[in-house]
Parts: sequence; structure tokens; C-alpha cells
Amino acid sequence: MVDWRAAVLRRLARRFHIGEDILRHLSTLQRFGERFEIKAPTEMVPVGARTLARAIRTRAAPQIRPDWLWPYWLERQLDPTDRSFTPRGHLPFLTNVTHRNWTAVGNPGSAWEAVVDPSGLVTMRPDGWSLDWWIRDGDVWVLPSRIDRPQCVQGVGSCVRTAVNLPGGGQAVADVYALRVADDEYVALEVTNHAGRPLTLAFALRPYDPEGLAVVQDVGVSDETIMVDGEPAVLLETRPERVAISTFHSGDCLQQFREGTAQTIRPVHTRDAAGLANAAVSYPLQPDQTRRVLMPLPPTPGTRPARDISALVREAPTAAEIAERWQRVLDRGLRVRLPDERLQEAVDANRTYQLVLHDPGSITPGPMTYHRFWFRDAAFQLMALDRWGFYTEAADVIDSYPERQRHDGFFYSQWHEWDANGAAIMSIAEHYRLTGDRHWLVRLMPAVAKGADWIDRTRKRRRAADARDPGLLPPGVSAEHLGPYDVYYWDNFFALRGLCDAAYLADETGHPADAARWRAAADDYRADIFTSIARATRHSARPYLPAGPNRRIDAGMIGSLVACYPLELLDADDPLIAGTVDLIRERFTLGPAFYQAIAHTGLGTYLTLQLAFVELLAGDPVAWDRLRWMLDAATPTFTWPEAIHPQTGGGCMGDGHHGWASADFLSFVRAMLIRDTTDRRTAVLSLLPPEWHGADVEVRDAPVHGGSLDYRLTWTDDRPTLAWSWQGTARTLIAPALDPDWSSAEPEGETTFSPAVAAGTRRTPIPRR
Repeated sequence: MVDWRAAVLRRLARRFHIGEDILRHLSTLQRFGERFEIKAPTEMVPVGARTLARAIRTRAAPQIRPDWLWPYWLERQLDPTDRSFTPRGHLPFLTNVTHRNWTAVGNPGSAWEAVVDPSGLVTMRPDGWSLDWWIRDGDVWVLPSRIDRPQCVQGVGSCVRTAVNLPGGGQAVADVYALRVADDEYVALEVTNHAGRPLTLAFALRPYDPEGLAVVQDVGVSDETIMVDGEPAVLLETRPERVAISTFHSGDCLQQFREGTAQTIRPVHTRDAAGLANAAVSYPLQPDQTRRVLMPLPPTPGTRPARDISALVREAPTAAEIAERWQRVLDRGLRVRLPDERLQEAVDANRTYQLVLHDPGSITPGPMTYHRFWFRDAAFQLMALDRWGFYTEAADVIDSYPERQRHDGFFYSQWHEWDANGAAIMSIAEHYRLTGDRHWLVRLMPAVAKGADWIDRTRKRRRAADARDPGLLPPGVSAEHLGPYDVYYWDNFFALRGLCDAAYLADETGHPADAARWRAAADDYRADIFTSIARATRHSARPYLPAGPNRRIDAGMIGSLVACYPLELLDADDPLIAGTVDLIRERFTLGPAFYQAIAHTGLGTYLTLQLAFVELLAGDPVAWDRLRWMLDAATPTFTWPEAIHPQTGGGCMGDGHHGWASADFLSFVRAMLIRDTTDRRTAVLSLLPPEWHGADVEVRDAPVHGGSLDYRLTWTDDRPTLAWSWQGTARTLIAPALDPDWSSAEPEGETTFSPAVAAGTRRTPIPRR
């Protein structure tokens, strides 16, 4: 058979004088996993091309312009005295691999987010320009990107605050938040003088973002607006005092302020063929004075203000008013009162963040790098939204699923994303379990049916074609953090859960024949999966779950723990799960964190919680240590990247504000406090940390299967008392950390426990679905 791929590769090689030794590297690369049977996902080609082009350009500019002010991460990666210094060697690329950290700000129900980096730099859209702020104190310009500065989150996560300590004492404080005026959206950047003496404030338009250089070719400044490439970018409340504008070859406009050559304000304009046009405007800033600018969100010609700009900036809602609006939104969901103040702040902020990442009819796992939809990431985020009581937003996303489904039944967000159908059906089933909305479910059942049939049909097609591992889904890239293009148990476990849930939903909607058919298909599928696992591990003396049938013991096995959580296909004490956990602890952890040596090459955030979930369900208190690590590893605004650099503590992979990590954090805290089991029981306080002994815990309006639950834990000396009240269908209540043998079927009540029994967490595995 003619190998057309090799023939094309060799023809191209001759054209570009590529030697046979290089071809051998390329031709053997794909053999690390399964051979590419079909082309790689075309959806990711533009993303990869953009990342590559930006990284090449970012590598070039700073080498010949070392006097420029660069973003926070780049200042450090270029500094040979900083621990973030990253040698470039022969590689022609330079990208952020040490401090991929930022915080999203946005409005409820909006499709747009801006981000704030650790220095307070505001970026309005991926691969776009940013707005910086500089302070002159006496003769010194204080530049947040070059100094250590405290940052925090305000207003239940709606506002990011960055403060800089000034040479003469006191601080300048910048607040960033999103707001609405009528139907238009903006992001506000306001800076306040807390130094007790006059300062100078500059707002600076920068041609870069937290990932690399942007392309800014045309900049104009007037009395009331900074325009970027023909779009209104920054709206000014009052006429600036001075202005500086420049290009790449003319130098950084910062130098004009430092040298005192910035001009008295007048309309100015520049065009830069190198795409690094930059500008800044300055104002006097008196003691306790606040100055604010607005940036249209999104910054497009369609957002050009139709009213007086000065009045718009002056009269727009304040940060306090925005915080009140967000609090009203958050009051709809589950509320908790925790004895750990920092954990409480993190929970409050991340509830807001999940709603910020919810777009109309969609949800994205990040505001920058990952600002697009995937069924896989959505499954974890929707689980968090539903379990924290934000049913409306979860339903809004799930309602789009029939439109995202192809005619053959495949739920499409990316080709070769074979976990998508199982993830989509699971999200539908969990939303129904929590809401009981049968009318809603009936509308979605045709999509569920097509999706379940696609799973069964696709795996059977593979069964006929593959004698080695029959009955599994084809090679894919769904679990890209687990290794190269290959067959993964991750995909197959999700698909199996999809068939199980389809059968359950068919029963609920009065289709027993479909339920029986999908249940039988699930039983058959389960047998094929575990036959494959037995074959893959037949030479091992220890039971475990590899990442796939072609893999052995490696870091990718973390993905197979989804069979326990969230899919509930195996118990936490199943030998395969327990063996996998033991191997991961022995070989792939650094302290409490999971180290992902594949793809991420960093400390996994949601992957550390993947391990912690299984430990929580097994009653192992080490799960609390992993949550504490997550809190310690969080940014000051309680965000996480996809993976963390083991040395810098900053993000090294993926979106710097990772929605999946945020969602898993919320889901883990909820599982500690309250979780449903599959035998009609609800567990409260599955884990009670020693630090919480003697402290009150309160949970209100907690969504559970069939209703909601309120409870409160109080203490008299060392004796804990649990008071509870059900709304809806009461279930059997258990409290594993207080007494593993206690249960109650009463709709409300109060019980005081023995201090000896309540001394720690007990092992309470949940039954298999």
C-alpha cells in the first residue's frame, strides 16, 4: 500500500533541502501514539498558528529594544537575576511560561471579558493591546510591571485592586471592574491617590498582553479618546495635561515622560508598520483624588459612544454599585459560611468568576487563551454552576447543545473530541437530577437519543476494525493533557457514563425500550473497556488504570481517575482506583501537588483536585492537604492557571485564569460540605478539617437531588451539633466526619454527636452508579 503521507513529506523535503535525518525525526514522531488516521483537528490550527507567530515576534523585539517597558512576565523572563529568567537558546520563540496569571472581569450574562495581569495591566481581548498605569512620585516614575505590588479582589470578585507602594510613602491604588451603561459594556480603570501629596498619573496604551506582543499599527489621541486601529479604545473623563506617542523605531513613549519631553495635550496620531505603536496621557492626581477611564467591551466600532464621553465616564456606575449588583446575582445560589476566612473569600470570588465565564448560550474555560467552547470543560463548569444553584445559567448553556450536535449525533465542538457525547449527556442528566424539570428534559431527549446512539455505533465500528482493543472509541485528542494522539480510557469512561445516563433519562421520560437498549449497550461497553484494561496491565503485579491501552505507568494515568469522580463508574475503594492513586502518590506528586510531566510540565491545578476528589470519596484526610495547596498556590485574586511552574509559582501552561480549575475548586468545597450519593443518600461534612473543630459551619439553599438542604454545625465545648432542614423530597442524611454510623431520614432535626466519634474523617466510599 502506498504511504501517501511519506511521499508528500519527501517531496516537500526535497523542495526545502531537508535531509533524511530530519525526515526520520518527523516520520517517527507520530509513532509515540496512534498513527494519525485522519487529519488533526483543523479548529486548533489558527490557535496554534497565532501562538507561534506571536512567539516569534515576541522573541525578536525585546532583543533590540531592551530599554522598553515590557509586561510583568517578560520583564522577569528577560532578567538574568530573576528566578523566572528563561534562556532562549536556538529556539526562535519567546512566550510566557513563568507567569501565566491573570484575572477576568466582566458583566453577568455577557459574552466578553477583560483580564488584569499581576501588575494591574488591563487587556481587553485576546491577542490585543493593553492599558497600563504609571505613577510619578517626585522625580521618580513608579512602574507596576517592574516592582512587587500587592493585589487583591474586591466586591465578591467583581473588582481587581492593585496597589503600589510609593518611594515617598503611601500608595496609589488601581481598581478594575466591568460595568454596563444602557446596552453598552465597559471596563473601568480608576486610580486613587492614597499618598497624602500630589502625584502624576499616566494611562498608557501598550502594544502587548500577558501572552506576548500584539499588533498595534495606528494610534490617535484627542482630548477625550485614545483610538487604536480606528476603534475607540480608551474614553477620557477630562482633557489630559500631557501626551506622548511613539512607534517601535522611535522608542517607548515612557522615555518622553522620563525626559520631560511629553507634549501639552493636542490631537496627535501615529502609524507604525512594525505594529508597536504606543501612547500615554497624564494627569495631576491630588491627595485622595480618583481618576477614571473607560474602555469599551468589546472594543469594536460598534461600541462607539453615542453620548457625551466626559459625562459617560463621570456618571457610569461605581465599583461599589457594581459589587451590589453582583451580590444580588450571587444571592440566588448556594451560600456557605466557613470558619476559614481565606477559603471563604476564594469561594465567593470563584462563584463570580464562573458567572463571568458564562457567555450567552456558552461557557468558556478561560477569558484569554481558552475563550472558546468545549464540551469537556463545560461539563466540569456546568457541574459547578448547577451544584452551586445557578440553574438558569447552566440551562442556558445546555439549551444550545442540540444546535451543536451534528446530524449523525456527534456533539461537536472539536473534531476527535470523543469524550464530548458522554460529557454532554452527563451535563443534561445532572441538571435534571438537581432541578427535576421534566418539560425541559423532554425537549432535550431527541439530542440525548442521537448522542447515545452515536456512542454505541462509533465504538462498534471500532470493534470491527481493531482486533487488539475492540469496542473502544477511536484515537483522539480529547484528553490532550494526557499525551499524544491516542486511544484513551478517559474518552471511553465518559462515553460509558453517557450511555448509563441516557438509559436513566429514558426511564424518566417514559421510554423503557430505549432505556433497556442503552443499558444493555452500556453493559457490553463496560465489558470491552475492562477487558482492554486487563490486557494493558497484564504484566503488572499491581492493579491500576493506565491512560490508555498503549500506555503503562505514567503521569497520564491521572485522567483515568475520572472513572471514580465525577463519573462514578468505580468506587473509591475499587482496587483499580486505589492502585492508581497509590502509584500517582509514589511517582507523580511534588508535595501535595500532582506534577503533570506530560504536555503541561507543571503542577496541575484541576489535576491535583482530580486526585483529591478520589481521596475525599475514600475518606482520606490528605484531600484537605491538596485543597490547602490549591489555596496557597492561588493568585492573590484567587485564580489559577492550568498548570503552575514549580520554581516561580506562576502559571506555565494554558489560560492564566482557568475556568476548569475554578470550577473544580468550587465543586470540591461543595463535596466536602454536601454531596449526593447514588443510593438516595446525601452526605454532609464528608471531611471536617482539624482546624474547623469548635468552629461553626452554615450551608443554605444547597441544591441536592430532588430538592435543597439547609444545615448548620455548632459546638458546645467539644460536642458538635448538626441541625438540618429539607425542602423538596427528603433523603437519608449521613455525616461521615461526625459519625460514620449515623443517619437520619427525618425532613428536619437536630443531633448532638459524641466528641470521640467526631474526632476525624472516616472512610465512606460511595456506591457505583
